[in-house]
Amino acid sequence: MFAYNLQEMEHLNGDFQTRCTREVEKRRDTLKLPAGPLEYVYGHGSCAAGIMLIGEAPGKDEVRMGRPFVGKAGSILSEILENTGFDREDLYITNVVKYRLSREGKRPGTVANRPATTFEITNSMLWLIGEILLVRPKLILTLGNVPLKAMRHIAQYFQATAQGNLTELEKSYYEEYVNMSEIGMCHGRQLTCSFKDFTATHIPLYHPASLIYNRSLRKAYDADMKEVQRCVALLSE
Repeated sequence: MFAYNLQEMEHLNGDFQTRCTREVEKRRDTLKLPAGPLEYVYGHGSCAAGIMLIGEAPGKDEVRMGRPFVGKAGSILSEILENTGFDREDLYITNVVKYRLSREGKRPGTVANRPATTFEITNSMLWLIGEILLVRPKLILTLGNVPLKAMRHIAQYFQATAQGNLTELEKSYYEEYVNMSEIGMCHGRQLTCSFKDFTATHIPLYHPASLIYNRSLRKAYDADMKEVQRCVALLSE
C-alpha cells in the first residue's frame, strides 16, 4: 500500500515534530495557545495513485482519530472523491500544519480552532517539503488558501536554493505561483511546481469545509474535480 519508505517517513515526522514544537513553544504567549502539549496528526495514506492532498491543519476529530480529514470536512471530501472515482485509501493526505490550531474557547475550559499564522505556515514548510520528496506525487491537490500559500512559499524556497541555475521555463513556474495569492484566483487551474529532481502538477481546490458555509460553491467544486479527473487521465498515459 505504501510506496514511500515508512521508516524514513517515521524519522521525518519525529525529527520535525521536535523542531516544530521547539519553535512554537518560543512563541506560545504570542500565539495565545491553550495550556497543554501540541496535538499532532501526521499525514496518512498511500501514493499508489500518485496523488497528494494537502489541507490546513487537523481539528478535534482528527486529533481524536489520529488521521487527517475525518471530521465534517473529511466526510464531504470522501463523498467528492467517491463521486469522481477516486479511492481515498489510494491517496496520501496530509496538512500544512501538523498540530491542532487551537485557542481558548469563549467558555472557560473549552478549546476552539483558529486560522494558521504566517509563522506557523513557514515553520511547518520544511516538514511538508520532506513529505513531498518522500511521496513524490504526480499530482498535488491543495484544499483552501493556507496550503496554497504554503505551496507558494515552497516554490520560492526552491527558487532561492537553485542558486541561479533555473531555466526560463522554471522561472515562469515560480512567477506564476507568486501571483496566485487567493484560491478564488486559481481554483481548478493546473499549475506546475519543480522540486529537487521531479516536477508535480498542482491544482488548487476550495477547502471542503467551504461547502458547508457556502453551498453555491458546489458547482465550482464539481467543475474543478472534473479538471482533476482530466489531469489524472493525462498523467496516467
